[in-house]
Amino acid sequence: MSVGPQWTPPELRSQDELQAMIEHVTAHGYGSMSRTYVRGILAALDWLTGRTGQPPITGAALGRPVTGTDASREHDAAYEALYATADPELWRVTQEQGQEYTLAVEHTLAWATGGDLGLLVPVNWPFPQ
Repeated sequence: MSVGPQWTPPELRSQDELQAMIEHVTAHGYGSMSRTYVRGILAALDWLTGRTGQPPITGAALGRPVTGTDASREHDAAYEALYATADPELWRVTQEQGQEYTLAVEHTLAWATGGDLGLLVPVNWPFPQ
């Protein structure tokens, strides 16, 4: 019997890289994206770096540092929250904060867990991609 590849949990980008993205977005915004989108990026990054204990979509504080698995779960919740058929609590976040906010949270968490999708980094980004 052959054994398939072993599952490995997602890993977060380094705290230095997450902090650098906060600084970049705070100083420059995010291209031509709206303030609502930028607010979603910063909400996700603030949670990932421990600046706030409240996740941007589920709102359920962990009481400990965020792991890659936590970020992946919150990413899944953000994806679900984009649809009216979602859990009503998740959909409420999109209704209250705006679709661009939820989309930005989803993109940021995808990037933060090392996915190929998500945020684009600035030219001359000092961290390997």
